[in-house]
Amino acid sequence: MKALFPALAAILALLGCAKMDTRMQGWLASSVPAYAVVNGVLLEGRATILNDRSGGSLRLSSSQPSQNCMGDLRYTATAAGMLTLHCDGGVHLRMAFTAPEALRGFGSGTTEQGPAGFTWGMGSADASTYLPLPAGQRFEEPLAEPASAPAASPVPAATASASAVP
Repeated sequence: MKALFPALAAILALLGCAKMDTRMQGWLASSVPAYAVVNGVLLEGRATILNDRSGGSLRLSSSQPSQNCMGDLRYTATAAGMLTLHCDGGVHLRMAFTAPEALRGFGSGTTEQGPAGFTWGMGSADASTYLPLPAGQRFEEPLAEPASAPAASPVPAATASASAVP
């Protein structure tokens, strides 16, 4: 019985540490706008980026046609890494990315239907530079920056027209 109490206390302490680590990651993360083009569909959403440059996640969706994608960012170097993206309809992609700033990055890859790309931490005007939008497709209203975002990089208020990237 004496050995049971220390073992139980150790297990409870370890469980508490795991919960604390999850909370700390939430406090040390930033949410920024994210965009992607997959199979000719423009998706918009948010990226949650860990400020220590270890990784993050993306949640993206489109309404026409209805599609949802979720992805995990993992850094493999200080300013580069891989995104694993899973979308409705069984689309799974691995795309390399470059992150010139802690909360800003872009990447590209291909699907069976053509080029794919994604960005995070950019307004729609900047993101359109990195995305393979089909000819004639444009961004709708850009996503609003969170209130805690730095004032140095506001999201443009006007919508931007994008052309296809070769």
